[in-house]
Amino acid sequence: MKAPISRNGIPVFTEESFPRPEDKVYIHLSSEYPDFVGVTHSHKYIEIVYILSGSAEHETVNGRVTAQKGDLFIINPDVPHAFYGNKDSRESFCAYDLMFVPDFFDVNLINSGDFSSLGSSFLFYSMFPQEKAAGADLHFSNNSYNDFGELFNKIHLEYNRMEQGYVNIIRAYVIELIVKIFRRMDAKTEAQPIMRKSKIIDDALVYLRENYSMHMSVSDLASHMFLSRDYFSKLFRNTTGMTVTAFLKQLRINESCRLLLETDQSVLEIAQYCGFHDMKHFYTAFRSQTGKTPGEYRKSIKG
Repeated sequence: MKAPISRNGIPVFTEESFPRPEDKVYIHLSSEYPDFVGVTHSHKYIEIVYILSGSAEHETVNGRVTAQKGDLFIINPDVPHAFYGNKDSRESFCAYDLMFVPDFFDVNLINSGDFSSLGSSFLFYSMFPQEKAAGADLHFSNNSYNDFGELFNKIHLEYNRMEQGYVNIIRAYVIELIVKIFRRMDAKTEAQPIMRKSKIIDDALVYLRENYSMHMSVSDLASHMFLSRDYFSKLFRNTTGMTVTAFLKQLRINESCRLLLETDQSVLEIAQYCGFHDMKHFYTAFRSQTGKTPGEYRKSIKG
């Protein structure tokens, strides 16, 4: 792959990093790029990883999970992550890395970015599951080589041989792969619906509390949790009794109150730190929740 750009010291791979960007798809074996194993990075495309041999630790914002032979991971765009090979394993760590942008399948998805956006395509709409596993990545364990490995091998061969029509053949194989993944997602949904829904919201609340200062839309949060926007909004409201927007606003105002009490930062600095970039909106939201302006609140508490 071509050299990545860097953001905050983390390498970021884009579609232009592909050896043939015009293909909109790329696949390689991790053994072909050993320098990238164990390096935290992110990318602007969807990545699907299938572990061929050995074991590793896969690290994302949600922590580390063990990646073993037969495991499959789906990593969304803009998610920093890394695979750390286990040197104590009897087999060397090796995995297929398949990368593509959503409009590889459907030109209507050209402005889409994450895995859940594929459900909007006419190719998958009828079967796209409404509920998916939570977290920065999807993870399916203990798959046989026949489940996914053969498809990765076929895609890898087609990509390297570059015979006539190879991109169309690869597209057909990747569609088959995604359909099989959707089947797994449905099965996973049916297995533990109540526990899984609770974990989705728990993880979402943790993510909100850790990232409330960032610009964040409901769609951004839903994509991070691998859920459709409508389904996630409904699940969040039914679980917490609040909309995502109302909860995030309350979280930001509560943090603003804390900073007004515990620091000497200006109201402007506090508003921006808490994710408010429109001061009129900040004052309106603050007064709505506390009954006071930020200045009046600080004076009444400290007075």
